[in-house]
Amino acid sequence: MMTTFIPIPPDLYRHAEPDAGAILPALTERLKRSRPVEQFDPNWGYVLTGLASTGAVVAALHCGQTDVPDHVWPEVMRLYCPTAWSLLTSSGVPFERWQVGRCEAMLHSRVAATANTELGGYAVFAVMDVPPSWLRSSAR
Repeated sequence: MMTTFIPIPPDLYRHAEPDAGAILPALTERLKRSRPVEQFDPNWGYVLTGLASTGAVVAALHCGQTDVPDHVWPEVMRLYCPTAWSLLTSSGVPFERWQVGRCEAMLHSRVAATANTELGGYAVFAVMDVPPSWLRSSAR
């Protein structure tokens, strides 16, 4: 059985609330080389308030013009994915180890799938499909 999540549209930020970040227009003429296409500049302060919509959070994580700051990932999970965060903290695995896959595959998949579901069903975190034989052997 394969779990699928919604692909993240590159323009999801257009559907987010204005506080989620600034939409920087594409530049023209001589300046076109600097920014040839429209870009999204997330407002991390707003996203980390816990008040942003799930669409705004997903857009900030995946549609922004710059890399997501390292401290944002665990905070987003803590604020917007309480069930996934609870699974992770109760396992005793730090977020940083979980994020790079240094934990059991079953735990990684369960936390990622739960977080994705809590974030509106978008494919935010990578989920590894665990073979059914692993499920049977882990139940013993």
